Amino acid sequence: MSKSDLRIALEAAVDERHCADHPMWDQLATGKLGRAARMGWAVEHYHWISNMLAEATFQICSKAPPDVIELELANFHEEEDPDEPHMEIVLQFAKANGADLDAVKAGEGLPTTRSWAAWLNNVARSAPWYCGIAALRIGTESQSPKLYSRVLPSLRENYDYTEEDIKHFWLHSEVDIEHSDRGFEVLDRHCTTPEMKDAAIHYARESARMRWFYFDGIFLHYEKGYALQ
Repeated sequence: MSKSDLRIALEAAVDERHCADHPMWDQLATGKLGRAARMGWAVEHYHWISNMLAEATFQICSKAPPDVIELELANFHEEEDPDEPHMEIVLQFAKANGADLDAVKAGEGLPTTRSWAAWLNNVARSAPWYCGIAALRIGTESQSPKLYSRVLPSLRENYDYTEEDIKHFWLHSEVDIEHSDRGFEVLDRHCTTPEMKDAAIHYARESARMRWFYFDGIFLHYEKGYALQ
């Protein structure tokens, strides 16, 4: 199926600051990223999700139409699957890189991580629901297939990881295609005015920029040695 003009514009907005092009990801893709930064990525991902997912999801659901609520709840339950919670998969990668998981869970994340999570929560709480979908599903989740598939060859060939250690990367390079497609579909279906479409594009763009800023924090703190915490 051909893409809608809205989807093309949303994808272009994200591509302006797609984290697959971030310098930290360049180093991971070439086997040059240090162990501390690899651990730090997983630690900060854990804190970002912990500080944001539940609040943002249910804030969007509080004002969204039924089909969007169904989408959001399905995504949330998949992330929180009691048989295989996705956060445990992230922590598995952190542990493979030397993280003390008790210390991780007792922490709160870098200021850049907390800033991105707070921004997403604020959008979900204060802006129309379609802005929250654009920020969370498009500006963030739609990056996963390109983001993770770019580094999977390096994780397998340049680092001493098992397939279980890197499960987050290969799992989300696949499942987030469907998740983000659903986000694009509901925006196509419900954003019926130029104003709604412009708002969705704006929040997708800003979310991608905030994620890039979050990557900056990880790279500076864990790889470059800047004490951001």
